[in-house]
Amino acid sequence: MLVKLLAYSKARKGLIERRLKKLEEANLAMLHDSIYEKCSHYIEQGFISVDDLDNLEYLFSGYSGLGGNGTGETLYNKVKELPIRKIGG
Repeated sequence: MLVKLLAYSKARKGLIERRLKKLEEANLAMLHDSIYEKCSHYIEQGFISVDDLDNLEYLFSGYSGLGGNGTGETLYNKVKELPIRKIGG
């Protein structure tokens, strides 16, 4: 009985670990998509507001913390070089 319980526990742990990995991958993909869209908009616009930059930094922190890099990081760095302007002012 104990052997079966241990085998079940090990299988369950493996399933949970695989699902967690897939959730991390999905979260990374959503963050990448959001960063890509926002950065493309700001680059086309030619500037960014302080609030938008703060929000983008928050998104990028999660993205890079999950191992994201490449295109998202390149775009993020380009946006950080944009002039900062007040929206509507």
